[in-house]
Amino acid sequence: MPKGSTGRGLRTRLPKVATTLTLVTALSSCGLLGGSDDETEPQSSGNGKLEKTELTISIMKTTDLTPFHLARKEGFFEEEGLSVKTVDAPSGNASVQKLLGGESDISYSSYTPLFLAESKGAAASKGGVKLVADAASAGPNSTMVVAVPDSPVKSVRDMANKRVAVTAPNTISDLLTNATLKTNGVDWKSVTYVPTPFPQTAQQLKSGNVDAAFVTEPWIVDTQRNAGAVPIFDTAVGPTADMPVAGWGALGDFVEKHPNTIAAFQRAMQRGTDLALSDRSLVEPLLVEFAGVDEQTAKMATLLTFQSKLEASRIQRVPDLMLEFEVIKTELDAEKMIVPTAPVT
Repeated sequence: MPKGSTGRGLRTRLPKVATTLTLVTALSSCGLLGGSDDETEPQSSGNGKLEKTELTISIMKTTDLTPFHLARKEGFFEEEGLSVKTVDAPSGNASVQKLLGGESDISYSSYTPLFLAESKGAAASKGGVKLVADAASAGPNSTMVVAVPDSPVKSVRDMANKRVAVTAPNTISDLLTNATLKTNGVDWKSVTYVPTPFPQTAQQLKSGNVDAAFVTEPWIVDTQRNAGAVPIFDTAVGPTADMPVAGWGALGDFVEKHPNTIAAFQRAMQRGTDLALSDRSLVEPLLVEFAGVDEQTAKMATLLTFQSKLEASRIQRVPDLMLEFEVIKTELDAEKMIVPTAPVT
């Protein structure tokens, strides 16, 4: 069993996961597709030797990183010949800055900082920003605006001229909120957004420093339990239903020089995603361990929809929405940024 395994054993879960996982596991246990036992360079499941075997990956404390942590614990990266080191980032913007500054090979972030960096040409000299894997999309009741009972905000139509907590301006937080306001005929430009780290949201609501707040899990449950907040409206409905919210980025130069390494990362992430989708009982302990929530919150949380394979038509919705709400000034073609997903064979 790989180091760090959850101990449940892959064979006990084979009826629950895709047949492709069975094939990958079988191939991995046979010297990586016929490779001799004395080979010192790992191979990426038959698609060529890895150009780089040690990856530094920037992550955050968020629930939609569960597939990554699951892939790591189950040894899926090891089976691809990868050794993964992580560095923590406090926000998507900070995570992208680690990528641009060379502190990470691959960075997790909400999509908006990745597209914003590309639109500004921040990585133009390094091959641009590339998307190497999807992470999550906004399912029903997973991205909410909440308020305390004595707030003047009782419905979406009360949001004009109000103070609303978001993680940061020009992120998926205010983007989804603005889109929902516009759909409901509310002047989204009149809203004052107050930068607030998710862990501080409950206190901001209790103190009356904001009238409402955008939150995802586990902070929806956290604000309910610690501030008495109630859901006001779902931001993932209508035009923003199933909106992609986060993914994994790399620099174009790195992708060009390390195609087999990127493919190996993609396969490990797909397996982790498939496994997370197949069995929630595997997910909840990882929320406690890595997302900083307690067991009760982990059981109650309405999770984002885990994704891995990048689809241009889906991802294009994000830069289109950013352009509509003036986060970027020119059109971006998501397809040109996407690295095709390597199949799990």
